Amino acid sequence: MNPFAFDTSDFQFLLDTVGETVIIDNVPKKCIVQNGNIGDYEDKYIYTLDSIQRGNLIVYNGKNYLIISDVTEGKYKKALMRKCTHTISILVKEGEQVQVGETPWGDPIYETIGAEYDDFPCIVEQEKMTIEDGAIRTADTEILITLQDNENTRKVKVNDVYNVAGYQYRVTHINYTKTGLLILKCETV
Repeated sequence: MNPFAFDTSDFQFLLDTVGETVIIDNVPKKCIVQNGNIGDYEDKYIYTLDSIQRGNLIVYNGKNYLIISDVTEGKYKKALMRKCTHTISILVKEGEQVQVGETPWGDPIYETIGAEYDDFPCIVEQEKMTIEDGAIRTADTEILITLQDNENTRKVKVNDVYNVAGYQYRVTHINYTKTGLLILKCETV
């Protein structure tokens, strides 16, 4: 018997008796979900023996959550997940420009066909007041959009415009520093 090996049988018993099935990146897994601290966000802790990492998309009770913290590993894996507040539609496949006619002046009229968009769950937060280049920026003009870092969300570019809660926002900066997450800084158009 290895004295340094973790015995996971006690936690496995808990998973079997009180665990719930959640969807982690489209794969059903057995977990224990516990409410997080009361605050501005719907945060929950997730405990599991399965592999999880920051940026995983979790479907729990029909709601989307993103793991936003590093994963603590020991006898089990534990992380903090936050409820996604919105979805954004991202272009995942470029369309083809096809000429469909001409204006009365002979200029061509083009239409894009075959473009594909997918909706991605995200967390939208209003940024606090900041001072940038001598100008005071308020929460009314800027938001942060946090979403899962994957092949499709990596197609987001600076200056892309997205509709969030009925308002148009332009991406001004993309933060890649948190592994598993993309954080978009956006301002109103």
